[in-house]
Amino acid sequence: MEKELLEELYHRYGQEIYRYLYAICRDRLAAEDILQDVFCKALISLPSSHRNARAWLYMVGRNLLFNEMKKQKRQMHSEDLEKRAADKTGGSDSSAGGNPEEQTIKKEESEILRQALLTLDLRKREILVLSYFEHFTLKETAAIMGISYENARILSMRAKREMRRIMEVNGYEIS
Repeated sequence: MEKELLEELYHRYGQEIYRYLYAICRDRLAAEDILQDVFCKALISLPSSHRNARAWLYMVGRNLLFNEMKKQKRQMHSEDLEKRAADKTGGSDSSAGGNPEEQTIKKEESEILRQALLTLDLRKREILVLSYFEHFTLKETAAIMGISYENARILSMRAKREMRRIMEVNGYEIS
């Protein structure tokens, strides 16, 4: 792969792949390390004529992330792993403009949404992140996750239903 193409791919997709990785693992350093590995693999393996480089990069990132998670799981008891993931915090203040009251409400809503996403099991969280935050089609999401389109459709439906239930419990009416 040519250096210029790799740089272009990194500038175009690096931030969004990082956000995806971070949304799943909730560990800034791990997401950064995996992102670096994704582009190292792209340098070695991605043919410059690949039809959908973005989906390929996500798939590589997903595989690297899950391999890392499996490795960590073997090293720790599953209860310790869940506690560590729940204790990690992150996020950034991206709200600009608007009055302080609106900003506070948006921050609270974002935090409730983030907490609701964290309560979902990993596959449901992943399908929602890929579909809604990374704007992949359901067909692309299924390919990245390595599942059939029908499985992705059902998983997405169940994840949305569960998110709706969680949000309604927190006092938000979802239409």
